[in-house]
Amino acid sequence: MSGLRDAALHRLDELADDSEVVTDDLQIERLTCDIRDGRQTELVTLRVLDGRLQTSCTCAQPGCPHVRVALQLIAKPASAQPMRVERTSVERAAVELQGGQEHSRHERAQLLCEPLADLVTAVVRAGVATDRDASVLETLSRVERALPAPLPVGLLRWLGRMREALEHQDVALVAQALAGAATITHDLRKPVLDAAAHMRLITWLGPAQNDGPERLSDRRMLELAREWVAGTQRHQIERRYLLDLDSGEVFREESVRRESMSSLGPCPRSIGVSLAEVEHTGAPRRLRLLQYTTTPEVERASWDAAASWAERDTDAVVARYRSAQQELGALSEPFVLIAPDTLRAGSVPKLICERGAPLPLSADDETGVLRQVEDLFHAGLPAWIAGRLVERGGQLTLRPLALGSADSAGFRYERL
Repeated sequence: MSGLRDAALHRLDELADDSEVVTDDLQIERLTCDIRDGRQTELVTLRVLDGRLQTSCTCAQPGCPHVRVALQLIAKPASAQPMRVERTSVERAAVELQGGQEHSRHERAQLLCEPLADLVTAVVRAGVATDRDASVLETLSRVERALPAPLPVGLLRWLGRMREALEHQDVALVAQALAGAATITHDLRKPVLDAAAHMRLITWLGPAQNDGPERLSDRRMLELAREWVAGTQRHQIERRYLLDLDSGEVFREESVRRESMSSLGPCPRSIGVSLAEVEHTGAPRRLRLLQYTTTPEVERASWDAAASWAERDTDAVVARYRSAQQELGALSEPFVLIAPDTLRAGSVPKLICERGAPLPLSADDETGVLRQVEDLFHAGLPAWIAGRLVERGGQLTLRPLALGSADSAGFRYERL
């Protein structure tokens, strides 16, 4: 804690000779900081409203130690005994400005350039069919070790997709993963980033200290689905898909197992968003709920609003996916809500929509999911089916995650 306070005092000394600034009418009314407890980080907010102090913490536990540490940051005198606490983004920025040992995201990310470039070369030389080639596996391991733990969730997911592509000898997915690696390596070496490169870096490595997130407030959202996807381990990354009922945009909460930073509540649920932060990633954009209310009871009006955003043209869905894939390669995994006309049964079930070509369904090795979908279609035409777009051997498919049906008796939600 002394590092943050000392950095602030040092900066005040530097500003002492500047032109006079009137501060009598300025007061700190809100403070937000990250408090790390072991391997998990909680976001604490302190706010003065109508002369009273309000506190909140993402751990949602009353009287938590995270709030106490934040209170001590404000209330403890500078001469008090220092405490052990994870640096906030403010402190990290101060250390960097003073030439400390901590590096910026861009500097640390340069460590990825060589192993990523070497991996592209190793796979091209060895071929996709030789997934156990020692040079490929060693270079892939070098990418994993390039940055200190914990790895950014985007990089974890890319490693998972790369291993998946090699395991299944999926030439198309390998090509997407390597194209993404080559592009991000090029981005890391750019002296100035354009908007597309900036988006890719945040998707892969998370936001840097100067990447201010977009703030959302006063939104109505509906969580439609959850799933676990692979990183360096199976089922390592949890994703929660939230639909903004007013704009139709789908966001994702994303966290690593045992390091969960996701909000509280079951799926499905209605969410009243008072304050949230959104990163400028590829779609669906990563979102973090800061202040919100949630209820497992979803009103029929909310389900109807969700259905109104469902896609009815699969050609448009495919076109948007291809555009995103050009930008992000294997990290392009859009979540879509589709209103089908029918389901064409067979060894590979396909959604038939009002417009566009049939869209095949896939469920990895979980054949029971596809049988469940067929049974639900036989029981009645769903209002929508939602899932993640996945490319298999160059064929775009939908990995179904949830299905909704409406009739005179009410609305039925099925998590697949």
